[in-house]
Amino acid sequence: MKHLLICCLILFPFFASAQELSDYKDTLHHFSVGVPQGWRVWKNNKVATLKFVAQRLLSDSSRQAPENFNISIMEEPGSNVDKVVKKLLNYTSHNPYFRLIDSGSMMNNGKRMLWLDEMHTEANYPDTFFASIFVTYTDNKAYLLTATTLWASSGIYGPLFHQIGGTFRAGKPARKERLKITFPVNTKWKLITDTDIDNFATRQYITNNETPEKWTQMLYVMTMENVKVPDIGQAIKSFTDAAIRKSADARVTILGKENLPGRRWALFKVEAPAAPGDTLPESQLYYVIQGPGSFHAVFIAKKEKTLPAAYTKTWGDIFRKSRLVNE
Repeated sequence: MKHLLICCLILFPFFASAQELSDYKDTLHHFSVGVPQGWRVWKNNKVATLKFVAQRLLSDSSRQAPENFNISIMEEPGSNVDKVVKKLLNYTSHNPYFRLIDSGSMMNNGKRMLWLDEMHTEANYPDTFFASIFVTYTDNKAYLLTATTLWASSGIYGPLFHQIGGTFRAGKPARKERLKITFPVNTKWKLITDTDIDNFATRQYITNNETPEKWTQMLYVMTMENVKVPDIGQAIKSFTDAAIRKSADARVTILGKENLPGRRWALFKVEAPAAPGDTLPESQLYYVIQGPGSFHAVFIAKKEKTLPAAYTKTWGDIFRKSRLVNE
């Protein structure tokens, strides 16, 4: 089923004025930022320092909007925000078409942040660009948010870029309620996604020898913060309805559940042949549980029409032994 293969997030709708921002958190790299409604978000896996990219969507999907921003993280041990900005300005001074327009500083989440507004040209591009750069420093790392548009649009998007920069946070987040599982020792797993968007936290894992583009089993853990589910049957229906919409032949089996105050949980599986447009089948084993402050779900997906009994028992035991922790 294709829902596990989605590698970008699209936030709708886009408002040209009075922007609404959705909170995007990357707890793997320790930053968060506000993303305008209607902008596409994805991760760049080709440049090691580039951890985040967002771009405004156009109604004509055949063309890309010039407005975008990205977040880079660089190791800068023993430095500080002033030294990082000085180094940045020294680098840009080698471009004769770079001009600093304005600069300043702000306190953001208890940390000093410096910002620069500049204009420049780029090789092989006839246009002049405007950019706002926000720099902060924590944990021996420099965090840079760079937002760019065409110079002709700087009056429109410059204020938006500063609105976004005002939401930029770096550093380890506060501890939160999470569901912690213990992986089986016979297989090594790696974390490929760890995000928190509008209090919806997700983590994705695959085995060490597989890739996000080609996998046979994937583990997905999610937390809906500050959510209370009064009936565990609602949660079961929400997940199984989504699976059935993907494949009308999906078969649901409830393996166990409780629906008492303080003890709301369920273990169930969804087995399905390939959905329309897919070449491989996919089945999932789910465990959902209501925590003291948040609702949690974990499931493992396997590229098979059915889940073997031994596989179901192994992962069912792992899920049932999971713990709610603050981390």
